[in-house]
Amino acid sequence: MSSLGLRQARGEAASDDDYVSWGKKANQAEYGNHENAEMVRVLEEEAALEDVLEVPFALKHVRDVSAIMKLAVAVIGERREDLTRHPMFHAAFGAFTLGFALGMVAAHRAKQAGLKSVGKLGRRQQELCEDWGVVVATHYLALVEANGIFSKATDRQLYGIADRWRILADERRWELFPRLAECVEEGRRAAHQWIADDATDVPPYFLNALGNLVSVYPDRRFE
Repeated sequence: MSSLGLRQARGEAASDDDYVSWGKKANQAEYGNHENAEMVRVLEEEAALEDVLEVPFALKHVRDVSAIMKLAVAVIGERREDLTRHPMFHAAFGAFTLGFALGMVAAHRAKQAGLKSVGKLGRRQQELCEDWGVVVATHYLALVEANGIFSKATDRQLYGIADRWRILADERRWELFPRLAECVEEGRRAAHQWIADDATDVPPYFLNALGNLVSVYPDRRFE
């Protein structure tokens, strides 16, 4: 990764080939990091690790999504405990996570390409970023399904979040709640801002997305 930093320092943009190459090297570094052992274990058990390693910077992105969503849930738990306990929480969490992963992957690629915005990415690049973002979101949610956001016991005891993550895998449920698309877009916006400035406060974006969804579906359950 030092070569990436050197090229950035010289103001050189990463080509598509360079980006993929550096991204796969970053995955290998993350794979060998003992701090990621639990993440790697779960992905290996899900028989998903090989696919993830093919996505540039995927393990770093999964780790970043995990850290961001833990912080977001902790903040909402302190400010609006009623929202973490609401029946629509799991759906909002999944939709925001998807949006954040999509936005983060695209914004990261645009930044390394020396572009001023995600919209400057070429069509093929945008399509790849969408595919990569889905992989990141899917495999982060697989980690949540296996272990919870913090842990399944902590999720339930501190935040009232039940172990109902497998419901997110049923696409038929998503079709019944079209306003979930707004959660996805809020996650995408948050990621764009966070990549541009890592001091960006992401929890308010999730609070806004979750609060708005609950106000639209106050008495509905994602089931």
